[in-house]
Amino acid sequence: PRAVLGIPFRKVMRWGEHDLEYPRPLQWVVALLGEAVVPLAVGYLAAGRVSRGHRTLASDRPVAIPSPGAYVETLRAAGVVVDHQERRRLIAAGHAALVAGWDPRARLLEDDELLTEVVFLCEHPTPFLGAYADRYAELPPQVITTALKAHQRYFSVGWRDQGGLATRFAAVRDGGPDHLQNVVRGNERVLRARLADALFYWTFDQKRSPDERVAQLGSVTWLEGFGSVLDKTRRLGSLVDLLWQGGLGDGPAPAALARAAELCKSDLVSEMIKDGKEFTKLEGFIGARYAERAGEEPAVCRAIEHHYDPRSAAGALPADPVSAVLSVADRLDTVAGCWLAGFVPTGAKDPYALRRHVLAVVRILLDRSARVDLRALLAAALAQVAGYAPQRDPDQALQEIAAFVGTRLEGWFTETLGCEPELVRAVLPVRWADPVDALAWIRALDGYREREDFQQLATGFKRCRNILKGDLLPVTELDACRRRWRDGGRGAAGEDLAGLPEPAEAALRTQVAAAVDRLTGSATGGDYTTVFDILSSFGPAIDAFFATVRVNSEDGGLTARRHAFLREIHGLFASYADFGAIGTAES
Repeated sequence: PRAVLGIPFRKVMRWGEHDLEYPRPLQWVVALLGEAVVPLAVGYLAAGRVSRGHRTLASDRPVAIPSPGAYVETLRAAGVVVDHQERRRLIAAGHAALVAGWDPRARLLEDDELLTEVVFLCEHPTPFLGAYADRYAELPPQVITTALKAHQRYFSVGWRDQGGLATRFAAVRDGGPDHLQNVVRGNERVLRARLADALFYWTFDQKRSPDERVAQLGSVTWLEGFGSVLDKTRRLGSLVDLLWQGGLGDGPAPAALARAAELCKSDLVSEMIKDGKEFTKLEGFIGARYAERAGEEPAVCRAIEHHYDPRSAAGALPADPVSAVLSVADRLDTVAGCWLAGFVPTGAKDPYALRRHVLAVVRILLDRSARVDLRALLAAALAQVAGYAPQRDPDQALQEIAAFVGTRLEGWFTETLGCEPELVRAVLPVRWADPVDALAWIRALDGYREREDFQQLATGFKRCRNILKGDLLPVTELDACRRRWRDGGRGAAGEDLAGLPEPAEAALRTQVAAAVDRLTGSATGGDYTTVFDILSSFGPAIDAFFATVRVNSEDGGLTARRHAFLREIHGLFASYADFGAIGTAES
C-alpha cells in the first residue's frame, strides 16, 4: 500500500469480504503520535506500529516503527525506500549513469508518465540496462518504443546527434543488485518475444496493399446496426469534400484528401493493430507507414497518421489542412452515428468519448481560423447515418447535438480562453455553429457592459421578453425579421408598425429601420464593434419607449400592434446576441 499512494486510480478493490474500498488491498495501518499508537481503525483494520519490510530483501518480515521520526530509516533498513521522490531520483540518476557508461553518444529518452508509473510500482528500485538484437531496428521506432513501454514498462534509449533508437533499453528491478545479470537476461528474453511478434506483423502486413485492406473493412462492424468501417470511410469521403468547400480548405479539394479518407482506417485489419494488442494505440501511424511502403504520396500518408490528432484533450493538433479536414470529418461522423445509436453522453458516462471528439473539432477549427457552419455539417453527417436508425428523428438529434456542442464551447471559451461567462452565454445561442466567428463576436462585445446606453439596450431586451411572455420569433425567423426592418418595419403577420401613435415608439421604429442596412453591412463585413456601437445607440430610445408607452393598452388592436413591434425589436437584437444573458443594474 505504501508504494502506491498518490497514483490516480480509476478502479478500487475490496479485500476479503469487507466493504472497504481502496486502490490496493489494505493489510495493515500504522498510526503514531509520538511513541503512542493512535486508537483508530480504517474499516476492519485497527491501527498499530507494525509495518512490513520489502517482500524479497526482508522476506516481508514485520517491522515495528518506534516513532514517526524513525519511520523512513526503519523501513530503509528493511529494504523499503519510502519517499517516492527519492525513488524517482534513484531511477532517473541510475538510468542516466548506465546509458552514459555504455556510450557517451547515447541518451535516455525521457518519459515522465512512464517514470511516474515505475516509481509507484517498486519499493526498492535498482536500475539496469538491457539490449535487443539489431535486426529489430527494421521496425519503425514507434513500434519498438510501444513494445518497450506498453508491455514491459521499459525506457527507450536513443542517439544524441544522429537521432533514432539505440538497441538498448533501461528498466528497473524492484529489489537489490544481487544476481542482476539473471534479471537482465530474463527481461531481454521477454522483450525478444514482443519484438519478434511485432516484426512478424510488420512483415506479414506488407504482403497486402492498402486497397486490399480497405476491402476487408466491409467485414468489420463499426457500430452494431450502423454498418461497417468501410461504410464509415465512404461517408468520410462525402464529409471531407463538404468541409473543404465549407471553410476548412482553400480552392479545389486535393486528390490526396479523398484518397486519405478512403485509406485512413485500413490498418484496423492489419495484424499489427487488430485483436486488441498493445500496438492498437498506433492506429493511423501504422497505416501511414504501410501507405508509404505502398508508394502513396506524402500528403495521403500524413493525413492517415494525423487524422487521429488530437489523441487527448490537450494533444497536438493536425498541422496540415488535409489532416485537419479528415480529423474533423471522422469526429463529426462518429458523433452523429453514436447519437442516433443512443450512445448519448450522461453526467457519468461517455463510452465513445464524444465530449473529447467535439472538443477536438472546436480546437481544430479555432487553430485554423476556419469559418464553417457546424449546424449544416452535423446535419449532413446525421443524414448519412439516419437510415440505420429510422426510428430516430435527425432534426431532434441535431438540436440535442447543438446544445451539446454549445456546452463544450462555453467551457472552452470561459475556462481555457478566459472569456467572460456572461458574454459567452450571450453570443453562443446565435453563433455556436461557427466557433471562430463566435469568438470574434465575444471579443467585440467585451467592454460594452459598463456603457450606459448598452445597459439601456440590455434592459430593454429583457423587458421585451418579459412582456411577450415567450411569444418570441423563433431563431429560424430572425433573417426574415431583418428583411422586414430593411423594408421599413412591419410585423411578421403584416402588422402596420408605421402608424403607432406615441412619439417614443415612432422615434424608435424610425431609428431602427434607418440603421438596419448599416447593421447588416457591418455584421457581414466582420466589423462587430460597429454592430454593438449601433445597437447600443438604440439604448436611450428604448429607455424612452418603456418610460412613456403603455404597451398593454385598453385598445386590444393597439396592444396587438405594440406586441408585434416589440417582437420585431427583440427579434432584430436577438439575431446578434442574447442580451438577456448580460447582467444589468435592473437585474
